[in-house]
Amino acid sequence: MSAPTQRPKVTEREARQVAEAAREQDWHRPSFARELFLGRFRLDLVHPHPLPAEEDVRRGEAFLATLRTFCETRIDGARIDREARIPDETISGLKEIGALGMKIDTKYGGLGLTQVYYNRALALVGSASPAVGALLSAHQSIGVPQPLKLFGTQEQKDTFLPRLARTDLSAFLLTEPDVGSDPARLATTAVPDGDTYVLDGVKLWTTNGVVADLLVVMARVPASEGHPGGITAFVVEADSPGITVEHRNAFMGLRGLENGVTRFHRVRVPAAYRIGPEGAGLKIALTTLNTGRLSLPAACAGAAKWCLKIAREWTAVREQWGKPVARHEAVGTKISFMAATAFALEAVVDLASQMADDNRNDIRIEAALAKLYGSE
Repeated sequence: MSAPTQRPKVTEREARQVAEAAREQDWHRPSFARELFLGRFRLDLVHPHPLPAEEDVRRGEAFLATLRTFCETRIDGARIDREARIPDETISGLKEIGALGMKIDTKYGGLGLTQVYYNRALALVGSASPAVGALLSAHQSIGVPQPLKLFGTQEQKDTFLPRLARTDLSAFLLTEPDVGSDPARLATTAVPDGDTYVLDGVKLWTTNGVVADLLVVMARVPASEGHPGGITAFVVEADSPGITVEHRNAFMGLRGLENGVTRFHRVRVPAAYRIGPEGAGLKIALTTLNTGRLSLPAACAGAAKWCLKIAREWTAVREQWGKPVARHEAVGTKISFMAATAFALEAVVDLASQMADDNRNDIRIEAALAKLYGSE
């Protein structure tokens, strides 16, 4: 048994400084939501509603058709809930249709979908099984592909993206048993040793981490001569010597989620696998989440539409007092509220996603609002 990890002792002020220092401070593009908070209604930033390019629509709709058939014939949501795991054949099928590479560029073997169609795909999968939706989202929204796309070297992209597009699942490992939203107390270390780093520590809530092939790991590099140190991001091969999945967590919902506890003991990682410079790990994580957090409201919108479908079907056939209950004002009012809310949830996600695709607006606040609205 390895010795307990020593966590940095920090004050509340120091903890806040670490988190704030990693945030993007500047606004290089306009933001509709930011302007609202400042008391300015910039309708021109969202109207007329931005539309995707024809080629993006063609490619996206073609994949959605394939994915819809897959969801109807090869995803058994009840079985996943019952057995608390996603069957191997379901994951193999997702790889066959290219679902692991939805957001990866076609030159690396991916589908090259836009944010709009990626989120629509997640909504569709989530209506069949939220656990499968979470698997795909964790892999592409916060797993290895997104930070590599934004911050990776060309060599890293050439090495990892073709694998991630077709065969390899990825996971994002930031949280620790005593560290959630307070990164200043991060205790996992990455000590430089020649052309490698040596990782030691424990990670918790590792969605996909139980079955992943590649990991993004956040670890603290100690400052030393030639090393500025700080929280740093690494790509780590999940089968590296010294990595142990110690526990698979169980949940009341998302029963098939492959989420657990992972320990790193003297794990050697090539320096070439470091993403960005030392000390940039938290900024990389937060930037990755700008568009990555849109996957959650996408899943919520898909769930809302599915619930509306069930409610409409049932209230149309259930009769009381001589007519379907949907025809009674009290029930009809509830159904109309559900329909309006489901439409609004989807509209918010679509708009924020298209603005992200256009790269003309800063959507940090829009994505946060969409996540809050969808989850509530």
